[in-house]
Amino acid sequence: MNQARLARVHALVATVPLLVWSVFHVWEQWAAFRGRLAWLVRMRSTSGGAMIALEVLLGVLPLVVWAVLHVRARVVGERLPGAARGGEGPLADGLGLVGPLASSVAIVFLLWHVGWLWAAKLGGAAPVELYDVLQRTLGLPWALVLHAVGLAAVAWHLAAALPDGLEAAGVVSSPEGRRSTRIVTVVIGVCLFVLAAQLVG
Repeated sequence: MNQARLARVHALVATVPLLVWSVFHVWEQWAAFRGRLAWLVRMRSTSGGAMIALEVLLGVLPLVVWAVLHVRARVVGERLPGAARGGEGPLADGLGLVGPLASSVAIVFLLWHVGWLWAAKLGGAAPVELYDVLQRTLGLPWALVLHAVGLAAVAWHLAAALPDGLEAAGVVSSPEGRRSTRIVTVVIGVCLFVLAAQLVG
């Protein structure tokens, strides 16, 4: 695979699956606002069989591929999705300045999250056990700080890098399209951060 094609794959796998997984994850966890029983019912419907296979295929696997491509790009000095290109305006430059750092932090946070909860989920832990772990842990100061930083990094990464992913997918093809898309992706990033932060809180 040539370098340009690999860069497109990197931009795509670093953004589109993460956006889909994030929206799904917020929807899945939103049931917690209706109480413990509603959350357990929702989790039972999404924690087995074809659903768990889809989550692994569309969420966990792309995360691992993204992590590998991210490390490779850093080692060889390639531009990362979301990094500033220059000449795209102050919003793009501002997001792109922090984008590579946000991407690295987001990867570490998401891999930790998968290891912390999904390993138990894939190992057969009942939803009620996961609920109890979340309830005991998320109120602890270290967990709040970790989730605040991690969720902010995920939101920033999507806001900065999603235009690259959409360009790689052929949805955006011009500088004007990238600028318009970036405004939308910033709104998406802020909304995901607010919704996820509410859930953690």
